[in-house]
Order: sequence, then structure tokens, then C-alpha cells
Amino acid sequence: MCPSLSTIPLHSAFLSRASSPLYRLRTPPSCRRLHVTKYLQARGKGPTIYKNSLEKTLEAHRLSNRASVIRRVVSRDDVDQEPQEVPPSSVKPVPKTDSSAQSAPPTPAPRPVRKDKALPARSAPRPQVQWRTDEESGRPAQTPWLDYMEAGRKWSNGTARLHAEIRALESYLTPTPLEQETVDRIAKDVASLLRETVPQPPEVVGSRRTGLAMTHSGLDFIIPVPDPARSIDSIRKPSATRPQVLDAYADILRTVQGTLRKSPWFDDHVYLGDKHRSIVTGVHVPTGIPVRFSCGEGLPSSIEYIQDYLAEYPSARPLYMAVRLILETRGLFGSYESSLQPDCLLMLLVASLKMSHGRFHERDSLGEQLLTTLKLYGTDVDLTTTGVSLDPPSFFTAESVKQSIQAAGSDDLPAYLRGQRALINKKKRAAARHNQPAAARLCLQDPTNYMNDLGRQFHRPHQMQRTFAQAENGLRVSLRAWEDGDRGPDSSILAGTLRANFDDFEDLRGKLTSL
Repeated sequence: MCPSLSTIPLHSAFLSRASSPLYRLRTPPSCRRLHVTKYLQARGKGPTIYKNSLEKTLEAHRLSNRASVIRRVVSRDDVDQEPQEVPPSSVKPVPKTDSSAQSAPPTPAPRPVRKDKALPARSAPRPQVQWRTDEESGRPAQTPWLDYMEAGRKWSNGTARLHAEIRALESYLTPTPLEQETVDRIAKDVASLLRETVPQPPEVVGSRRTGLAMTHSGLDFIIPVPDPARSIDSIRKPSATRPQVLDAYADILRTVQGTLRKSPWFDDHVYLGDKHRSIVTGVHVPTGIPVRFSCGEGLPSSIEYIQDYLAEYPSARPLYMAVRLILETRGLFGSYESSLQPDCLLMLLVASLKMSHGRFHERDSLGEQLLTTLKLYGTDVDLTTTGVSLDPPSFFTAESVKQSIQAAGSDDLPAYLRGQRALINKKKRAAARHNQPAAARLCLQDPTNYMNDLGRQFHRPHQMQRTFAQAENGLRVSLRAWEDGDRGPDSSILAGTLRANFDDFEDLRGKLTSL
């Protein structure tokens, strides 16, 4: 007769069951040991149990429950050890302390910083040219471009006068032949300095190559790095930004940084960005010209596009210089953090000119084109929710993309429409994740790659639009005052909008001509 369960000791029943082969098969594998409470407590993952203080134990559990939704990463030195058994005889009364001190979580040890890690963005070189005005410190607002205007000429209206000022501003900001010769010599010296460092000689890109350069514009280089896996013969090419490529770029740029820092032309004014934005920035000490290095397979395709745009719309260059200076004086353009880049600004201007094509017939219509562009991007459209396209020239939103897809049919969508859908979906995903800066950033479809967003680095479109709206309003007020005769015929219409001091600009110009 089998004994009843009550007659068998409880621990014997469990031992007998544990010895069963079936039970052994159901034992969790070794990888599941990570879920054992005792192991987690030993690794510092569970709440601490204070064997002599119920109050402190409960408080530790409360803190653990509150922080359970946050994954805390700690170093090995910061792991809490499991409380050891303490004999009752050795227990001493715990003195009362402040409850806030008891509940304060331990401060994790700082992570070690790699010596070769990129310096933070705040250590990057600041612009050498400052435009701020301050009467008390001897930096008044200046109008040096008026010296480039035709003396004694009578203007029929305010817009014609504004047109002439924009042309004069372009002439003033354009590098002189002697300044351009100095910049070309700097480019040759840099290529010679890096001859033994980079796989191929660096090539000049950016505004110095496209023809948009101003005297204080930076000198941008790209270091060609061949990628055999993305050869022309390959049918399916791997990503150009895969981790292996980014690591190779970072290694090359780190070597470039070290080489430049050893040169007296740059000293320690050279900085390396992070892995996802591998760019070396620096300052040419003798002249103050900013320099920037990046890696790529070859010359960017945007260079050819920009040169074609400038040939098709000659007014884009003077407008670019005027609008750039409006943004630059307010810290929204250039090397400032999250500022608008030259290519992005030119694309915005070209999109505006394309959408108003045929509207301006007069030769001296730069003033009207500037006012129209400022109004378009200042008040007519919300750039935080609306994307800008150049091909075809238009604006697009989530609703307009949806309607266009329905009209075109899902079987054969145009490439630009697929790109707009992808760019809008990125903004929608950012909004769903409550990432407001990413959801409200500028969206500008790249005409060379419809899936690329040229404005993704610019997170301040609202400030830019407010600046454009204020600039348009200021220009219209100045126009009315000039036409009504409230100001002299030789007074500047642009001065009130720019409000810039050109002392630093003239100093840099002097260094370029004296080198």
C-alpha cells in the first residue's frame, strides 16, 4: 500500500521529483540563469535587503520599482555587492540620518574617455568673423557696400535702389583676385602637407568650387576613398555609410587631425567630429580661414547641380549672398551648431526662383525677388510641417503626398514621390516618439538623391522663418521711407535689415592680402 502524501516529508517529495528524468528535461537551460533573483541581486539588478532595517529595505524596493522603466548602465566597479550575513551579536544600532540622504541613489562612476575620441562640439572652432554691432564697444553698424554703387545715379523707385544695393553687396563680398590667389596657395600647401597621410590627394569642394564663395568662406576638402564593393560593375551595391566604411573614414580623418596639429599653420586648432559625422574642422592660423575635411567616394554630385542652377538663374548668387548675410548675422548660418549650410540655402533659393519662374521680367528685379523669397519662407509656408522639393519645384506635406500617391496609383510611383513619402514618414515617426526637434526640422528633398534630406541637420526652421519675416517687414518699411523722401537719396535700404559690423571681415581680408 502506497503511503499517503501526508506521511512523506515535504523535502523528500521534492527530492524524489527532482531525480525524475522528466523533471530534469524541464529544467531551464543555463542561459536562463540570468533571470534568477539571487543572481540579479549579486549583479546589482535587484533591490538590496537590509536584514536589520525594514524601513531601509522597503525604501530600496520603492526606488527599484520607480526606476524599473529606466535601464541604468553602470561599470563593473559600480556593481553593488550582495549583502553578507552578519551575526546578530555584531549588529550595531544604525544612527538616524536624513531621509533624503537615505533615498538618494548612488552616483555612477564616470565612464573613461578615450584619448582619441572626438572633442565635443563646443570645442569646435568658432567663426573668425563676428558681425554683431555694439556702439559702446566701438562696433557700429556699417555700410561698406555703398562704395561699390554708381555715384550720382538717380533711381526711379525703391526696388531699383534695392536691386543696386544687392549687386553692390555681392561685389563687396566677392573675393578679389589677390585673395583668391592666397586661398589657392593655401589649398596647395594643405594637399602637400597631407600627401603621405591620405590615400588620394584632397580635392576642394563647397562654395570655393561652385562659385558661391565669399571672402570669409571656408575651405572645404574631400578625401577620395575608393570603395571596391561599390564598383560600377556591381549590380546591388552595399551602403556607402556601412560601419566598415565609417570606421575607415574615421581612421583616415584621425590621421589627418594629427598631421595638421603638428603643422604651425594649424597648431591645436583642429577638431574631429563623432563617428556619424566624421568631419575634421580647423582654422588656418595665419589667415583665419576655416578649413574642413571629410571623406567620400569622390566629388559630390551636388557640385554639378549647383553650377547648373547658377547658370540657369544668375540672380541666385547675389540673392544667396544677401540672404546668407541676413542669417549669418543672427547665428543661423555657417559653422554654428545646427546652422544652415551653403548648399541647403542655395537649394531653398533656387526652389523659390523655380516656383516664381516667369514672374519677374525686369532686369533690375533683385529687390522684388528678395522680398518674394523672404515672404515665401517667412510667412507663406510652415517649414516645420512642409517639405521643399526642387524637382519638381513644389511644397509637400503628409496630406499632399497621400493625395498624390492615390492619384498616381501604387503600382508605378515616380521616384520623387517615393522619396517624399519616405521623408514625411521620418517626420511622422519622430513626432510619434515625441522627438519634437527631429519632427520640426527642415525638410529639403535632395535633387541628386530623392531619399536624402538636405535639411535634416537644421533644427531651427522656426527661428529662420521668424528672421525672414522680420527682414521682409524691415525692408518694406525702409522702401516706403526711401520712396516717401523721409531718407536721403543716398541712404541705404539694406542697412536696417543687415545691422552688421564689418571690422572682423576687413581684418580677415587684410590677412589674406598680406600673406
